[in-house]
Parts: sequence; structure tokens; C-alpha cells
Amino acid sequence: MRLIFLYMLIGLCGYCSGVYAQTIKGSVFFLNAKGEKEPLSGANIYVSDTFHGVYSDVNGSFLIDKTNNKEAYLIASFIGFMPDSIRIGNIQSNHIDFVLSEGVQLGEAVVSVNQQGTLLSRTSVLKTEQITSTGLMKMACCNLSESFENSATITVGFTDAVSGAKQVQLLGLSGIYCQMTDENVPTLRGLASTYGWSYTPGYWLESVQISKGASSVINGYESVSGQINVEHKKPNKSEPLFINLFIDDAKRMEANVTTATKLNDKWSVSLLAHRSREKDVHDDNGDTFMDMPKTELINLYNRWFYLDGDKGIQSRFGVKFLNETRIGGQDSACHDAEGARLYETHIKNRNFTAYNKTGIAIGDKEGQSLGIINSFTLHEQKSTFGDKAFNGVQRSFYSNWMFSSHIGNYTKHKYMAGVSLVYDNYATDFEDHLKYSETPYTEINREELVPGAFVEYTFIPNEKLTFIAGMRADYNSKYGWLYTPRANLKYSFTEDIIFRLSAGRGYRSANVIAENIGLLASSRRINVDNIKKLNMENAWNCGVNLTYYIPIWGGRTATLSFDYFRTDFRNQVIVDIERERHNVYFYNLEGLSYANAFQIDLSATLFDGFDLFTAFRFNDTQITYLEGGKEYRKEKPLTSRYRGLVNLAYATKFKKWVFDTTAQINGSTRIPGMNGYGSQERQSEAFGVLFAQITKNTRRFDIYAGVENILDYKQQDPIIDYKTPFGEEFDSSVIWGPLMGRKIYCGIRWRIGKL
Repeated sequence: MRLIFLYMLIGLCGYCSGVYAQTIKGSVFFLNAKGEKEPLSGANIYVSDTFHGVYSDVNGSFLIDKTNNKEAYLIASFIGFMPDSIRIGNIQSNHIDFVLSEGVQLGEAVVSVNQQGTLLSRTSVLKTEQITSTGLMKMACCNLSESFENSATITVGFTDAVSGAKQVQLLGLSGIYCQMTDENVPTLRGLASTYGWSYTPGYWLESVQISKGASSVINGYESVSGQINVEHKKPNKSEPLFINLFIDDAKRMEANVTTATKLNDKWSVSLLAHRSREKDVHDDNGDTFMDMPKTELINLYNRWFYLDGDKGIQSRFGVKFLNETRIGGQDSACHDAEGARLYETHIKNRNFTAYNKTGIAIGDKEGQSLGIINSFTLHEQKSTFGDKAFNGVQRSFYSNWMFSSHIGNYTKHKYMAGVSLVYDNYATDFEDHLKYSETPYTEINREELVPGAFVEYTFIPNEKLTFIAGMRADYNSKYGWLYTPRANLKYSFTEDIIFRLSAGRGYRSANVIAENIGLLASSRRINVDNIKKLNMENAWNCGVNLTYYIPIWGGRTATLSFDYFRTDFRNQVIVDIERERHNVYFYNLEGLSYANAFQIDLSATLFDGFDLFTAFRFNDTQITYLEGGKEYRKEKPLTSRYRGLVNLAYATKFKKWVFDTTAQINGSTRIPGMNGYGSQERQSEAFGVLFAQITKNTRRFDIYAGVENILDYKQQDPIIDYKTPFGEEFDSSVIWGPLMGRKIYCGIRWRIGKL
């Protein structure tokens, strides 16, 4: 692999030639209370009727490829501001300035365009799929885990049939190998990753970016398969007051409230609040277990923004608090056996997070700055699954100091260098009081201190080529020195054909019980002796992407994209549930373990207001198991081999009515053998899922209603031996399909204040 990586670097450098492609440079500003222009970072700049868009940087600057369609419009927009636009054919200057004003101004001509739900960035060096605010409203999107139903890249499923915990998959690998960041601050790590995909309300978000493959070294070494970054509503750009109310036919109720206030020329503040509960008991399949646990969640997030344009200082900081309870398993309302002992799950999570991000312009060089990020997380988890319990406290601190500048020509040679520090302290304990358990109580504690340093160089010899190479070195107090090289390249053969190549290494420390919480919802014995002997996971990821922007009728463009990514593990923590039916083993990899992922996407605006997105993905994920000194390579269980998706969306003029429908086909998965590697294996069936939603929009109100899983497809008998939940055969962790049937929902979105 080292030789492959070296050859790739040599090959990448060989592309440094150049014919210049046409691009549009510009800046986005807004008018403050004094009528003065200030840079607007995070503004959305996109071309009408395409998936072609970028975001402005901290200085309000942007760079976007120019389309051949002279009748299209280049649009700059942001929530709470009136959009500005210019016809592509009217652009004569090499630099365009947009100045956005708050609210709606009468007497002016406004170009109304439909923002796409998903944008594929032309300018990003990584293959990046962006789910916009429009995309987040295509379905109920009550939380982050429900935001990916229109994405073929991410798959979401349940870990078990009783806890309601969800897990995601990217490139055929579990979501634990995908680095999750909140505005580029690492999040959902350790204990928080278990249920954390359900803790970010969809209506708090502006957008979600999904990047495949080796990402930047700046945010650490934990990204293996890719990165998911969420952008929350900004205090200085959001609506003064936004309210969302939601209810479904299972009587799940939810309320989201976001507020934003500009205190003065420099300070802005916002408060985001979420409250949800589901208290009714449902057992549609009659197995005496609740289909979903009873839940109650409170989530509060206070954000502050400071901007001093004269001194070149921008700072964001915030605090977040979360409290959740889940009660699942059997309930007397769906279990009529008098005097029988009920199998119950009780789960409680509390989280406190505080962070600060500060950027300071330094010196006279254009774009030279110092960035400082500090974040602290305290997460407490208490959980019982029948006769088992897992409790833990996580204390984590993250600090990253970054200096960015350039060598010579600002547009050609850029670099970023810095130092970081990560501290993790886990105090956890596992209890197993099943009558045949040999280890009823075990403490599993771990402490890691990881100082590190990194440098990343960006080479842009012309507007066709961008090459990024990075290296970081970290010293882990438990595992020693870790070296992380990564490289990414983007090359435009023509204005409409873009090639991307990436390669890099990633590491991660496993929290095996927290990350496999679904196994506690079974009668399997956990082999805890080997947990303390596990090594750090270590993998290489290489990938290629080819994107073709195809001119079609009406001056529009269709986007066709091909991906191939491969992940090779040098070490992986193997979770072995197939050696013996009544046990689960954790051990270090011996042999090969890899994942191949192929994907093709096609998106287009076929006519005004009508968008098509379709995709197909194929996975080949293999793991080598060990039994009695022999190696057995197997397809990863409970991982769908393929997934197809079609999304159709239509919006009437001015988006007064919006119609959206999605069809999925999910391929079969290998159901794990339960009695050793010579036992007969089974395959699950392929299944389809349909979604639909209709929305009526007005200036202040949006009313929406929809149906999920229209065909009412459910995995049959998801719990093995549900009649004897305290017996040796009980297992609710073999989940490959939907647990809930058809869901009908409705809701209202209400914007209050100046628009």
C-alpha cells in the first residue's frame, strides 16, 4: 500500500499542466445597521436549474465554474436575506460582488428559482454531496438519521429491535469509520456515537455535506471512509423566530424552535430548542415487544457569533445540553401473560458540549490567518437490557490551532500548518447477570492523550488543477506514534468533465460495547477479556470519481457521476457473532478485510420546477474471521449488497406547492450463521420502500404532510425466540430491514419576524 500511495503521488504531480477553464470569482456582502458592507460567509452561490453551487468563505469570497448556458442566472442567497442574481450572459467582469439586503424590498424585480435538494460541488477537491435546506425539507427529517433517505451514499438502519438506536453506513462500512463533524469540529465520538445520529434535529440545520474517501488531515486521523459535516443555522443570518410542529400516526410529537437576534454591530446570538416524545405503545407484529421504545428528549443549543471586520476577528462559541430517556422491550400493554417477568430496556443519555472557534487575520498577506478551535464534551450513559447493563462516562477535550498562509502567488501555493491535542477519558462498566454468565461485572476504562502536528499544502497551478497533500504525526499515549499521509486531486479535462483522485490513511480507537450496543439486546455472552488487548484500527482508503456535466435541452445541464472507493484494513477490530451461537468475540484482524464501493448518480432539472435524481450503489465488503487457528473470509453480514434510488420533485411557480416522492430498492444481505463457519447461511430478501410528501408554502407558513414506507414493508419476526426473552436463544440484533411499517405524518413550519 505504501508503494501504491507513492505511485499515486507521482502520478498526481504529472497532471500539473494547464489549459485554463473559465471561472467566476466574486464576493458576497451584506449591509449592516449602519448601511456598511460586511463579508457574508456561508452564503450559497449557485447556478439556476443546476446542481452547481458553492459556499462563500470566511471573507465572503467564492470561486465557481462558469456555465455555457448564457440564459442561466448566478444567484447568491442566504436565509433571512433577499437573494441577488445576475444573468450569466451579462457577466463581463472577472470579479462579481453580491450585496444582500435583509428582508423583502418592494418595487424591485426578483428572480425566483428553485434551489436543488442536493448539490454536487464542482469546485470541491473531494467528491462532496451537499444536502441543502431544501433537501432537508423533502421529508419529515426529524433528525439527522432521517436526512439521508434521498441519498444513495448513506444507508441508515437499526442496531436492534428494542432500543431504537440507529447506525449509518458509508462505502459499505459502519458509520464509526466516517468522521462526523459539526461545522468542522469533531463530534459524535465514543459513547455519543451510539444514539447520536438521532440527536441533531433536522430543522436546526442549514445543510449537510457528505465527502467520500480520505479527507483533510486538519481535523485529525479518525476519518477512514469519509466525512459528514453539518452546518447549523447561524446566529447572524437566521430568521428571528422559527417554529416547527410535527405529529405522526404513532402519536410521536415534536417541536423545534429557533431564534436569532443581532445584539449590535458585532454580536449576534441564537437559541435552538427541541422537544420530542413518544409515549404510546405499539406492537403491530404481535411479538409482545414494543416496535419502538417510548422516548422523551430535550435538546438545547445556545450559539454566539462575534465579528469585528476592522480587526479581522471572527469568533463563534456555544453550549449544548441534551437529556434523553428510552424505555423499550416488553410492556404490560402488549404482554398479557399474568405474573410473567417482562424483558425491559431502560436507556438514559445526558450530554453537555461547549466549544469555541476563532479566526484572526494576521499580517498584510491576503488570506493569512490563525484559526483556533477548542471543544469539551461530557457524556453520561446508563442502560439496561434485561439482565445486562452498560454504564459509562466520557470526558473529551479537543483543541486545534491552525495557521494558513501562502508562498509567493496567493492563488497557486497555499499551506496550512498547526498543532492539535485530543484527550479522551472513558470510565465504563459492563454487567451481565444471566445465569450462565462467567463475568457478571467488568470495568472497561481507557484514557488517551494525543498531541499532534500537521501540515497541508495546496497547489493550484491553473484553474484546471488542484492538488492537496497533507501529513500529520500524532503520539497516542496508549498506542504510540501514528503517521497519517493523505492526498487529493481534482482535474478538469474540460469545463464539463471533472476527475478526482484521493488516497490516505486513517486510524481509530474502538469502543466495542458502545459501538455494538445492539448485541446487548440478546442472550449472547460478551467476551470481555480480549477487549483490553485490542489494537488501534488502521486502514487505507483510495478512490476515484469522474463527473460529467451533460448539456441537455433548454440550456440545462444533467450531472452524471461515477465513483469507486476501496478501503483496506491493516488492522480491524473483528466483531464475531458467528463462531458460536451464544457468544460474541472481539479480536484483532488476521488476514484480509476490505470494502469495495461502486456508485453512479444522475441528476437533472428536466423542465422548470421538475427535478430528477437517481443513483445505484454496489458494495463488496469482506471480513476475515478466525476460529481454531483457521481463517475464514466472509461477506460482511447485515450489509446490503446494493441500493437503488429515484427521487422526483416538482415545485410550482414561486414554490407555492411542492411535491416530492422517493423510491428505494435495497438489496439482499448475508444473515450471519449462528453455529460456526460450517453452518448453513441465509440471505435476506431484497425490498423496496416508497416515500411521498406534499407541502403548501406561504410567506409565513408551510404546511406539509407525507407518508413513509407507503408499501408497509417490515422485516418479519425480527426477534429470535421472543417467547423466551431470558433464554439462551433470545436475540434481537439480527436486523436487516425496516422495523416500523407505514407512517403518516403532518406538520407546520412558521416564520415570525422580519423576512
